[in-house]
Amino acid sequence: MIARIRRARRRFAARLAAVLALAVVLPASLTACSGLFGGGETLRVLAGSEVKDLEPLLEDMTRETGVRLEFEYIGTLDGTEALLASGDDRPWDATWFPSNRYLTLFPDGQDLIRTSESIARSPVVLGLKPAVAQRLGWGADSQPTWNDVVDAIAAGELSYGMTSPISSNSGFTTLVQMTTALSGTGTVLETGDIAATAPLLERFAQGQGLASGSSGWLLDRFVEDPGAVDGIFNYESVLAGVEVEGAPLELVIPSDGVVTSDYPLTLLASADDEAAERYEKVVEWLLRDDVQERIAEDTNRRTTATPPALDAQVFELPFPNRVDTVQTLLQTWLAEVKKPSNMVFAIDTSGSMGDGTRMDELRAALDVLAGSQEAEGSAGFLRLQPRERITFLEFAETLKSEFAVDIPADDAGYAEAIAEIDAHVRGYSPTGGTAMYDTVAAAYEAAVEGADDDSISSIVVFTDGESNQGMSDRDFERWYEDFVAAHPAAERIPVFTVHFGDSNEDELEALAELTGGRLFDAKSESLAAAFREIRGYL
Repeated sequence: MIARIRRARRRFAARLAAVLALAVVLPASLTACSGLFGGGETLRVLAGSEVKDLEPLLEDMTRETGVRLEFEYIGTLDGTEALLASGDDRPWDATWFPSNRYLTLFPDGQDLIRTSESIARSPVVLGLKPAVAQRLGWGADSQPTWNDVVDAIAAGELSYGMTSPISSNSGFTTLVQMTTALSGTGTVLETGDIAATAPLLERFAQGQGLASGSSGWLLDRFVEDPGAVDGIFNYESVLAGVEVEGAPLELVIPSDGVVTSDYPLTLLASADDEAAERYEKVVEWLLRDDVQERIAEDTNRRTTATPPALDAQVFELPFPNRVDTVQTLLQTWLAEVKKPSNMVFAIDTSGSMGDGTRMDELRAALDVLAGSQEAEGSAGFLRLQPRERITFLEFAETLKSEFAVDIPADDAGYAEAIAEIDAHVRGYSPTGGTAMYDTVAAAYEAAVEGADDDSISSIVVFTDGESNQGMSDRDFERWYEDFVAAHPAAERIPVFTVHFGDSNEDELEALAELTGGRLFDAKSESLAAAFREIRGYL
């Protein structure tokens, strides 16, 4: 544990030292919409972040075809709903999500698709540390059932990490395939099956020790701290060849079935004929035998170049055929099944927050948590859920206020809790300096108090300026090391930082890295949009 902290401390100090020594002003960060390799004809693509690993290959495509892809990255569920809500004047020609299954559940979803081609395939599997797989007796020749997985968790023999099913397709797919198999019906999952399967899902949820909003960050976190959990659910392509504790992960594919993502590059019905011609060029290039071989080699995905026998080893489960089934499953997971979140929000209301519309942006971001109970789709999933605990620490040069609330399950209690939060946040006013590190220390004390094996704890820091009061970064490093030594649970409570206003990006990134968290950029998009992304990690 201490060795990890020391490594993180060296990274923390090195980042800040580099900033002070170089004093270089860097260009603004790229937005989520990024064109590749310049020049050429453009195909505008709304895509899942899962296809980012294809960008090196696409450079060759652009040189050979003259077509470049301009990506806007977004989660599969959010992207689907953005597409459905975009009307006739869509800013995209195509989509490239891990799957179109969620889109085609909606009555108008299929009508949005002009044509679609599967480019590659990858099931979502469990990557286990080899010692754990050996202890459980699981391997290539002895794959467990989903019930075996649940039983191992209930017996305290298995812990795991998983992405949020509301923000990441790998977590969404894990939940769908597991529930379908556990329902025991042998057919497509129906809404009525979910309540009967919920007790098994609850037993499964007790094994989660690591949460994430993205597949890539989940893997990075597991590799950095393999002691956190025994394994993670992720794409086979992401896990293949990954070594943890000096040995490759054992890939566990439950014998009673999984759902495979087929990465369809999809031309939208609203695309014009010129975009359609560009799309055909791209698809023709991607499906070439040599390119399919390269995709398989570079990304570990299954393609036309991989042996058919590989697919024969996987039992493919049917995907739900009704959108209300999927949404009921997600809501059941969030409100009744998953470990509840224990969140501490450190919110800067120093004098600089009075500049322009910053306080309005902050309140709009926090309003995401108080979404209407009647909100549909992902907006409803982002709001605070029953059983969650949230603590607000308002700070400037000192701690200005502290407010904590446990979210009840009943409608009246829920509405009352949201009203209390709203009244508290509306009372914030910008005055004073910025003591960020002192406040993060206070946040850790609050988070540890509410942390246990039955919840997932995290800290979120909103600040628009540099820390100029109280502890310095080096003071905080020393405090953090001592605090983790005295409170081991704190080592796995990440700090998620938000870069907006005049905040110091390197300072925030170093703090996130020190604590196993992540920096989110709200400079190139709204604070509310950044918070929607953060919510998947909480």
